[in-house]
Amino acid sequence: MIIGIDTSKAAVENRTGIENFVYELVLNILKLDSSNQYLLFTNKRLPYEITKHKNAIEVLSKYPRPWNRVILPYYLRHFKPDVYLQPLDAIPHFAPEKSIGVIHDFAYIHFRDAYSGKQLRDQHRALRSVVRKAARIVCVSNSTRDDLLKVHPEIKDKAVTIQLGFDQEKFHPISDPKDVLKLNQKYILASGRIEDRKNTLRLVRAFFRLKKELQIPHKLVLAGGPGHNYKKVYQEIQNNKEFSSDVVLSGHIAHDRLPDLIAGADVFAYPSLYEGFGLPLLEAMACGAAIITSKTSSMPEVAGDAAIYVNPLDENDLAEALAYFIFHPEVQASYRKRGIERSALFSWEKTAKAFLQLIMELK
Repeated sequence: MIIGIDTSKAAVENRTGIENFVYELVLNILKLDSSNQYLLFTNKRLPYEITKHKNAIEVLSKYPRPWNRVILPYYLRHFKPDVYLQPLDAIPHFAPEKSIGVIHDFAYIHFRDAYSGKQLRDQHRALRSVVRKAARIVCVSNSTRDDLLKVHPEIKDKAVTIQLGFDQEKFHPISDPKDVLKLNQKYILASGRIEDRKNTLRLVRAFFRLKKELQIPHKLVLAGGPGHNYKKVYQEIQNNKEFSSDVVLSGHIAHDRLPDLIAGADVFAYPSLYEGFGLPLLEAMACGAAIITSKTSSMPEVAGDAAIYVNPLDENDLAEALAYFIFHPEVQASYRKRGIERSALFSWEKTAKAFLQLIMELK
């Protein structure tokens, strides 16, 4: 059987989020399956660890754009794969009937203001394409599948959930983590963009409340770049002159430094308003973090019993959860252990096996 995959995102040099998903998915499928042939459509050279597999053929375009609307349709019409996997974006013209689409989240519906008009049109176009053309639709969480079926209940039978994995070589317990930011003091860590959806503003306010009322010795590390409405967060920090120096704006942290930063934190705070999956939670659990997160969307699905849950709209609830961890180290230790145990339920190999089973069902 010939299987075509859009692997263009896996060719990105500094992979994050979606790019890393495509890279890990393709790599692990190839590790598991040596009997079928894979056509890897890309507009940049793929990493050697992917192309070294004998049943993988890199189909490299000289032209990076227009990728989804022109180049991919051309390749699909020319090569005619038996099954086609589109890990992101719309399913192109000339894709076979046995195509698989992937839905990662509905953030563009829940947080429309964070997207430009073009981005919204592209997202809606991609969803219509996947709903219309895909023989199977993969959602990365049950929460995302539920969101999909609210708007398209007619596709219930072809929508399945396959959860994500994480890099087990990088994210694991660290007994003596490095002080990567040279803070030399205890800290609370929040990883992700500084934006409305990540609920950064409420986290900062809860932190300032603990500094003022309980005199906690901690800093708050915001490990991420600026996102939608980030200026409101910066203004809140600047306005609180007494404790503004206790908020560390580290910017994006490279993956090779992130595990130490997570493992060294007293608390990993992830009070997001909405997630399609919530991969940072999984990575934090694997490093043995004491996690606070929201009881909304996919987050309980990922963290299970390995986190303290809060109402993300309630700053008091968030502050109380932070204080509970900070003043109860034995509770911290218990949740760290739970996180490590729960993270063992997830892996990219498990994700790839589920995708491969889906491909074989379409054979």
